Amino acid sequence: MRSQTSKIDMKTNSFQKNRKKRSSLKIYFFVGLFFCLLAGLIYTAVWLPYFWIENINIENDMTYVSCLEIEKLIPKKSIFLIPINQIKNEILDKYSEIKIVEIKKEFPNTINIKIEERKNIGVWCQIELDEIATSTEKMIEKKINECFYFDSDGIIFREASLIKGGLVLNVYGTEKLIKIRDEIMSPELVEFILFIREKLPEIIDFEIVSFENLVATTNKGYQIYFNPTCSVRSQLEALRMSIQKEIKQELDSLEYIDLKIEGRVYYK
Repeated sequence: MRSQTSKIDMKTNSFQKNRKKRSSLKIYFFVGLFFCLLAGLIYTAVWLPYFWIENINIENDMTYVSCLEIEKLIPKKSIFLIPINQIKNEILDKYSEIKIVEIKKEFPNTINIKIEERKNIGVWCQIELDEIATSTEKMIEKKINECFYFDSDGIIFREASLIKGGLVLNVYGTEKLIKIRDEIMSPELVEFILFIREKLPEIIDFEIVSFENLVATTNKGYQIYFNPTCSVRSQLEALRMSIQKEIKQELDSLEYIDLKIEGRVYYK
C-alpha cells in the first residue's frame, strides 16, 4: 500500500511541476509578445510620417530675430524625437536678443514656440578716460568705445550706435572686458535711472562713475550727482526744494548740483 501511495504522490508532484512549467512558459510567452507589440508600436509611431513635424507656430512678434531663422533650428522629424531642451538652449545661445524661450509639443505634428525678446531700454557706451596734459593743467578726455543696447535687467544684448540729444536714453560706464550678455548695471540701477528720467525729462544722459555716484547731464549743461544707494524720491524732492528756494535763477550758470549725501544739497 505504501508503495502504491508513493507512486501516486510522485505522479501528482510530477503533474504539478509540469503544470507550473506550462504556466510559466505561457506567462513568458505573453510577456514577450506584449513587449514585441509595444516595441513595434513605438517603432511605427516614431517613423510614421503622420507624427513628423509639419507645423511650427511661433508666438509673439520679434524685432531682432525672424521666424524663419527660428524655424531652421527645428529638425523636421518625429515629434517623439524632438529634443526640446537642446533646441531651447541653442536658440538662447545663438540669439542674445532673446530672453525667454518656451517650446511645447502638440500632437500629432505641431511645435508651439513662445519667444520673449529683450526690450531695448537705452544705449550703454563704454568710455575710456584719458589724461591730457596742457601747459597750464591736466584735463580728462572721455573717449567713447563700444555701445550696446541694454534691457531692464541691465544686460547688454546687441551692438548699437550712440545717438545724442535726449531722444534715446544714453548711459556711460567704464567697465572693461565686456561682452554681449554681460550685466553692466543692476536692475535696481536701471529702475533708478528710468525714474529720474521720467521725472526730469531735461536730462540727456547718465554716467555711472561709481557705486554711489551717478552723474546726470541736463540739456542746460549742468550736472546732477545722484547716489543710487539712497532713495531716489528723497533726492528728487531735495532737488525740487533747492531749485524753488535757492537756485532757480542760477540754473543757466550752474556747474553742478550734488545730492549724494542724503539730506544735503550742494551746488556750484
